[in-house]
Amino acid sequence: MRETFSRPSFAHQPLTAAAIASLIGAAVVTIFYFMDSRELLGVPIWEKPLKFLLSSAIYTATFSWLYGYAERAKRLAWWMGNAIAILLLIELAIIIGMAAAGTTSHFNVSSPFHIAMWSVMATAISMVWGATFILGASLWNSSLMAREIRLGVRWALGLGLAGMGIAFTMTPPQPRQVTPENWAGIAGAHTVGAADGGPGLPFFGWSTVAGDLRVSHFLGLHALQVLPIVALLVTALVSTYALRVAIITGASVGYALLIGFTYGQALLGVSIASSSTLLGLGAIVAVIVIPTGSVWLKVRLSTQSSHPADLNR
Repeated sequence: MRETFSRPSFAHQPLTAAAIASLIGAAVVTIFYFMDSRELLGVPIWEKPLKFLLSSAIYTATFSWLYGYAERAKRLAWWMGNAIAILLLIELAIIIGMAAAGTTSHFNVSSPFHIAMWSVMATAISMVWGATFILGASLWNSSLMAREIRLGVRWALGLGLAGMGIAFTMTPPQPRQVTPENWAGIAGAHTVGAADGGPGLPFFGWSTVAGDLRVSHFLGLHALQVLPIVALLVTALVSTYALRVAIITGASVGYALLIGFTYGQALLGVSIASSSTLLGLGAIVAVIVIPTGSVWLKVRLSTQSSHPADLNR
């Protein structure tokens, strides 16, 4: 059996505790989700807290797992994990508190209090980005992971940080928001080409009539889970090293193209539900499948030529 991860455990206790707290919070908020009929921007008022709680649980659990494979500056990585756990819990507390009060948490600059809360959230998530970068650096050359797994983790860290960075492009005020006749105490938006809160996909809320920056942000953020899982599966199922590397690299490049495609689409004001989405996805699949298939064919032919006796069977 090939070595993949040498110590499969959730090694960072504060991050694990934050993940458990987020799951407990999600369970409680789910009850509110069905019992509280209030809506905000056209969706149930507890939908945003529930999504953020689930996302935080996945994020903190992922880095609790990965921390066990940190080698360089491990003590610094430990403190960065602590920072991530604390900062995410602060952000969650504000989001939940604002929902309970019946108002928005993001982009809300309608009063000094709301400006302060939004500033704390923005600062916290910026610090989470920095802490993730530093913790990720301790994983970059880890010898505790097989080379193929390390390749997937490197791609995951790069794309995850890029996906988190997309959130910062939502914060500048939109031109229509700052005109006197349209001022409503909101500065920033995730929808391009329409106001936030219009028709969207169930639960995710991604706009079906305009561009939505949350799509690429979501995909980038969850590269941290998708690509290491792909690397684990490929390493377990594919016997040839060159083919394993080709598949992992192809999947990672394709995932990066998907993030870039959905981000560009959103900036142009094009909805994820548009027909151009299917065309773009088809092109991305072709970019992955054709080169990977070519490598697979070369590996297969090479293997057959090195065992000529097999050709007579």
